[in-house]
Amino acid sequence: MKRRLKAVSLWLSAGLFVSAAAHAAPARNTPASLEETGEVLLQADELIYNRDTEVVTAKGNVEIVYGPRILFADEVTYEQKTGIVTAEGNIRILEPTGDVLFANRARLSDELGEGFAESLSVLMVDNTRITAVEAKRSSGNLTTFHKGVFSPCEVCEAEGAEPLWQIKSYKVIHNQKEQQIIYEDAFFEFFGIPVAYVPFFSHPDPTVDRQSGFLFPSLGFSEDFGTEVEIPYYWVIAPNMDATLAPRYTSKQGILYQAEFRHRTNRGEYEFDITGTKPTDPEPGTPADTDFRGSFFSEGKFKLDETWNWGFKTELTSDDTYLRRYDLSDETDLTSRVYVQGIDGRSEFLGESFFFQGLLSNDVSAETPIIAPLVTYHYEPEREILGGQLTWDTNIMSLTRARGTDSQRLSTTLGWESRHVTSTGEIFRPFVDLRGDIYYTDDVQISAAQRTDGDTVVRGLPTAGIEWRWPWVRSSGSTRQVVEPIVQLIYAPNGGNPDEIPNEDSLSFEFDAINLFENNRFPGLDRWEGGARANVGLNFSLYGEDGGVFDALIGQTLRFRENTEFDPNSGLREQKSDYVGRLRYRPSKNFSLAHRFRLDEDDFSFARNEVDLFTQLGPFWVSGTYAFFDASQSARLGTREELSATANYKLSDYWSLRGYTRRDLENKQTLNNQLGLYYQDECFALGLAYQQEFFRDRDIEPDNSIMLQLTFKHLGTAGFSSGISSSGE
Repeated sequence: MKRRLKAVSLWLSAGLFVSAAAHAAPARNTPASLEETGEVLLQADELIYNRDTEVVTAKGNVEIVYGPRILFADEVTYEQKTGIVTAEGNIRILEPTGDVLFANRARLSDELGEGFAESLSVLMVDNTRITAVEAKRSSGNLTTFHKGVFSPCEVCEAEGAEPLWQIKSYKVIHNQKEQQIIYEDAFFEFFGIPVAYVPFFSHPDPTVDRQSGFLFPSLGFSEDFGTEVEIPYYWVIAPNMDATLAPRYTSKQGILYQAEFRHRTNRGEYEFDITGTKPTDPEPGTPADTDFRGSFFSEGKFKLDETWNWGFKTELTSDDTYLRRYDLSDETDLTSRVYVQGIDGRSEFLGESFFFQGLLSNDVSAETPIIAPLVTYHYEPEREILGGQLTWDTNIMSLTRARGTDSQRLSTTLGWESRHVTSTGEIFRPFVDLRGDIYYTDDVQISAAQRTDGDTVVRGLPTAGIEWRWPWVRSSGSTRQVVEPIVQLIYAPNGGNPDEIPNEDSLSFEFDAINLFENNRFPGLDRWEGGARANVGLNFSLYGEDGGVFDALIGQTLRFRENTEFDPNSGLREQKSDYVGRLRYRPSKNFSLAHRFRLDEDDFSFARNEVDLFTQLGPFWVSGTYAFFDASQSARLGTREELSATANYKLSDYWSLRGYTRRDLENKQTLNNQLGLYYQDECFALGLAYQQEFFRDRDIEPDNSIMLQLTFKHLGTAGFSSGISSSGE
């Protein structure tokens, strides 16, 4: 009865389509309830119905719609008694997934979900193709290809051309329900040449975002570890949860266990990354002389409501060199953090705790601080007060050590500033800060022979000033010039930094163009910049019609008396500071130059000199960074001079040659070299690189290595590396 109802529906629908075709172009939309009602819609240039055999024949531009599937063909025959549809000539079937099936001849059920096809080709949503001599469709979602070929690569139009890579198999099964493509007796070919045979394997189809299974293994050889084999397994635990297990076997140092876990919840997400190994060949006198080495990294962030959120970050390792020795990370300082944050309009609350782990040989864990808590609160009222913006900042910090200085701090600052523009274009910005601090410190180094024993220190730190700017703008043709003198006058009492307050958060200080016009140049709160001073500078900008730009800033700080709170090498201690500046030149997207500098006030020699350069000429581009810091910049680090550069030459649309180098010019030592050949197209990527590392730290020695990485679309990435003995430089 159901089949007869479908036949009646088909006949009525066909009659309606044929009638409408004589007057107007047919509509191509599919009613949402079509599959539920069992109706089949058909249109064609000619429709023939044989009452005796109950066969409907449609000829010329045939289109049949059943539910989410659509069939196009030159001719279609429908047998009402058997429910069989036979299609011939230029057959195309549009699947609900977006895949398109092509065939010369097909015999299908009336629901277009089962059948048989000759010379079948499937074009998937991402242009992946599967072709076969013949194929059978069953259960509406299972297609078996005999003598099938799978490839995501595009094929050039040249006669007899082969895709870059393809898989030929005696039998290929595409299970749309399981989203899996299965091969039996498969050959892997490059440029039509068989390179590997696999009796059975499978991989997800292009519609899959994530699916459990083994990933491509990686293989390596090195002097330290011997043969290395890593076989990752990806595990989809739930729609919002997955993990990757990647044990790495080494013939000399045992197994390195690695696991990543990821979970997304309704309010946030978190992940864990855990590694560990039990070395079989410990190295005496080094961090590797232990029974266990491992690491634990994690990160998470969660939203409590529209205002509040919290999160954490964990970076821990068993010893100083483990991460670098096993190529897990190049970090030499690890930071663990937990925080809670609230943002309401312009106001913000942030509570944090920190744990640090230094991984260099001169780091002493007992002297590494633990900060718990560090609380900052910033408040800004929505409306103006006294014609300006009022701010209130509060900071609470507790810093402790197993051995050494402890410090607890409560600091609050009430600030106000305003902005006024005159009729002549001058900009005035008066500002006032009133800050008060309470410290409790212990074991502070006052002198070589004296340390404090539990002191409470209270200090008040007022600052007042005014900033004046007068931008002059001139347009000439297609260019626009801006000249802007800047003067900032600040008054604050001298002193304010007693010896009982340790300098914990302002040790890293560099005087440059970025902080030239800051009210307090120290980056933290432990040190305060007192004294009357004037910050003066000149800003010049030039803008072109096509987006080109050149801008420069140079300035200096002038004082009534020197400020002994600054290091003698900082360039900011004397009455006249060093000159600081920056310039940027970018005439087009193919060239850019940035320069940051500090010039000695007496002889204009460079105390700091940094240059970033990028240029592209046709297929060739190069970027480089040069950095020079005179010993006067940092007595602790001494003179530093370094150059790093990356160059890339595009050999063709797919091939490129890339190199990188980093050199310590002061010590005349190369730190890192890399040269690689890379290929990438729509279905395949290759990277072949030679790398030199000259870093040495206890059980880490200089290393040379060759790395090969192959990425196949839908299949994954395979890696190979081999270490080469090196004596360093």
